[in-house]
Amino acid sequence: MRQISYEDQLRALKFRLSSPVHVCTLCFHAPCDGSQNMASESQTQEEDLYSPSESSTLFRNGPQLVLRRPVYSERSFAEAFPPLSTSKKTDGLCSKMGGSLKGVNCTLHSLKTLIFQLFPILQWLPKYRKSLMMEDIVAGVTVGILRIPHGIAHADLATLSPVYGLYTNIFPQLIYTVFGTSRHISLGTMAVISIMVGNAVENAYQGLYGGDALLSPPEDEASERARIAATLTLMVGLIQLLMGLLRFGILTNYLPEPLVRGFTTGAACQVFCSQFNHLFGIDLDRRIGPFSLVKMYTQFFSSLSSVNTTTMLISILFLSVLISVKEVQDFIGDRFKWPLPVEMLVIILGTLFSHLFKFSRKGVRTVGNIPSGFLRPHIPSLAHAYTLLPDAFTLSVVSYALCISLANIFAKKHKYELRANQELLAFGITHSLSSMMYCYPSTSSLSRTLLRDISGGKTMVAGFVSTILVLFVVLLIGRYLSSLPTCCLAAIIVVAVRGMFRQVTDIKKLRRYSGIDMLIWVVTFLPTVLLGLDYGLAIGVAFSLFTVILRSQRPECHTLGQFKDTGLYGNIKAFADARLIPGIQIMRIQSPLYFANASYLKQRLSLPEKTEIHRRADQLHCSNGNDGQLYIQLSNHNKLPVDDHQHVDPVCVKGQSTDDRSDDHPLHTLILDMSAVNFVDTVGLNTLETISQEHLAAGVKVHLAECRQNVQEMMSASGLVKSISSEQIFMSLHDAVLHSQGNSR
Repeated sequence: MRQISYEDQLRALKFRLSSPVHVCTLCFHAPCDGSQNMASESQTQEEDLYSPSESSTLFRNGPQLVLRRPVYSERSFAEAFPPLSTSKKTDGLCSKMGGSLKGVNCTLHSLKTLIFQLFPILQWLPKYRKSLMMEDIVAGVTVGILRIPHGIAHADLATLSPVYGLYTNIFPQLIYTVFGTSRHISLGTMAVISIMVGNAVENAYQGLYGGDALLSPPEDEASERARIAATLTLMVGLIQLLMGLLRFGILTNYLPEPLVRGFTTGAACQVFCSQFNHLFGIDLDRRIGPFSLVKMYTQFFSSLSSVNTTTMLISILFLSVLISVKEVQDFIGDRFKWPLPVEMLVIILGTLFSHLFKFSRKGVRTVGNIPSGFLRPHIPSLAHAYTLLPDAFTLSVVSYALCISLANIFAKKHKYELRANQELLAFGITHSLSSMMYCYPSTSSLSRTLLRDISGGKTMVAGFVSTILVLFVVLLIGRYLSSLPTCCLAAIIVVAVRGMFRQVTDIKKLRRYSGIDMLIWVVTFLPTVLLGLDYGLAIGVAFSLFTVILRSQRPECHTLGQFKDTGLYGNIKAFADARLIPGIQIMRIQSPLYFANASYLKQRLSLPEKTEIHRRADQLHCSNGNDGQLYIQLSNHNKLPVDDHQHVDPVCVKGQSTDDRSDDHPLHTLILDMSAVNFVDTVGLNTLETISQEHLAAGVKVHLAECRQNVQEMMSASGLVKSISSEQIFMSLHDAVLHSQGNSR
């Protein structure tokens, strides 16, 4: 029995698809051997040409697609498939606030839904399984032991008394348990946020009472600093609440991971250097502002003669203990689930040795009195809030970014839903309420969150339990820690940020696959170290945005060719089989079309001369092994029936150039693939109109393909592109090519 060649099969399909139709049919044919029959529809279509055994060889290379439909422009498609009528409504404040509470409309039609969304605890607490209680209690106790040294140590970074760090490790976690949706983050003090708070408090205090200030310094400086910190916390909470109601959580998208890691590494350097006075027992001025670290090092080296030997030896001892235990834990982490609470052990031993050997008499500084109980709740004053506003905004964004990134990691790991906008509202409420209890701004701690996860914590009950231990210390044990050396706390802080120093290895990793991300890391890190945390973050954000603009200013713009007999198209520089179509130039724009790149794209899309597109075309010849063999191009134009020796619609003949536009194949159509253009502005539209007018003056038509809805609406509403009608905008790239080929004949 005669075998049907692949080219004959394509010509047969070509003949059946050649006449214009008004019905679209999609047929998927599975591969089959000679003993199988084709699908009933396919067999009916082919039985007049081939026997069943012959037709079974038609689709031997996998599933095949047979498509019958007319060429669609945007206008003809809209006529065939009318879109739904949509009316744009102006989004007011009420709708934005309603949008932040998913499923709740502005009429409060469902009060129950509103309450359950605002108070997630009402959803998960009634469903709490008692079988999880033991795991949550164990995890809570484990994390609570770590909360105590963290609270005492981080308070010093914030220039506050230790008790305020303990407060911050109690109330924010309790409030977040009611409003939050993450089951694993441990809210409280963190080294990076604490030093940012310390800089803000120091700056505000010096502005109010230092130098040439009109106000005289207060008698109780510690209490005044606590009030300033509480005001800062309230402002952070109000900013986060406003951002949550207006759905501005998207601001954290402008803090990419390289920026955050570079910033936290730079902040770790600031944290490390801020502990020199406690580690060596010398007096160093707390400096803020540009090059404060350089000035601090200058003072430090000039003060080495006054180092307290006892303090330095204690620091070396406890640093050795902490680092050794941490390294061992990292080495056997997979085999030993429960980490040793070495920080708590250091506090206990430090307090015991200080009391027994009278360290205070040898010039060793101690934390001093830690009052028992809680201060009376108060509403922080906003009288001097203007001095704290820049720091409050920075803290609100950074603390939320650190929290939500950590929460997303564990939500994905444990496969539960995290409502990002509800998280922003929860943080805002948490900060606003905790400010009344003299807490300073908080965020999630990576070390405590990881510890809570590996300890088996499953729900927010673990977070609640962890605060009980800190509460116990504040009420009963705090006064016994007055002899704790501050160098012990400094050792705990320095070892805690050692993980951030390891992020320096990011430079080597980023250099391998993204030089721009490496630059973002370095450009954020260096100003953070040299100029300060606020300048470093601002420069990092500005530089990351600049890289986005820079990359879109000179976007990739590829010339496309067609893959033989497929209706698919690819970059001619990336695919040797992508062949140029005679008389048609196809360009794909790989970015938005707006003011920053309009002139560059205009230059790239100018009328071609004898340049790369022609030189490439001169090198492309038919590659079929038979002399005179012609490639078959799918088309929707009427063709006469052909036999085995006839060929239809030749694209090229062996030895003939595929794009000899200087004589036989002059350029008649430019097709712009707009699939990657997600927005345009007025400058971009004017550029598009200029390109179209220039080509029309040279007798070249301009068509658009796969144009997004918002881009079409912008073109229609602005009226700036008058030379390109909806009939010249096509649903697909292949539609535009077929239309152009038909009109050129």
